[in-house]
Amino acid sequence: MKVVSIILLLACSQSWASDFEQLRRTASFETSAAAFDLAASVSAAENDGFVWRRDFCWARGKEVHADRLGMPMNFCVTSMRLVGDIQREPQLELQASALSGVYALKLGPMCDGFRKATARIFDRSPMIMVCAAAEAAYIEYAILIDERGKIVSDPETKSFYGTTADTCASPWNYREIKYEVKKSE
Repeated sequence: MKVVSIILLLACSQSWASDFEQLRRTASFETSAAAFDLAASVSAAENDGFVWRRDFCWARGKEVHADRLGMPMNFCVTSMRLVGDIQREPQLELQASALSGVYALKLGPMCDGFRKATARIFDRSPMIMVCAAAEAAYIEYAILIDERGKIVSDPETKSFYGTTADTCASPWNYREIKYEVKKSE
């Protein structure tokens, strides 16, 4: 019974696929000028010449260790753009409520024409000069970019707090500090 069902399913899917292919070939893909005007206004509002202008805000709950290390309770990014050569030393320039600045980017491998770019926009790590207990906190900011260096996605953040009993002999124990996306004000 299973074999018959599978064969019937395959036969139906093949006929459906050919019908879909015929429909795709004969369908008209002409669009009106109004659709182009709408798309142009949306893209101009969100990405003005490789500068992404839109408010993105995050907030976290009370966290004693993060507070002590100066991690912001909330922050909003109002614009971001890539500066420098995308192939050598790319950087991300942020205009933000608490974390404005220019940050070094780490680029992931190219995948389907896009790369994940990650910047550490907050970092409180100790200068390790002796073996001792230590703590650290950081926020990573990630975006997708295309091969030209154009930002093509909304940003994401991840933040962590970590401790170690001995910087020379013990591993770091990190845990995530959750930031929630909030509506911009």
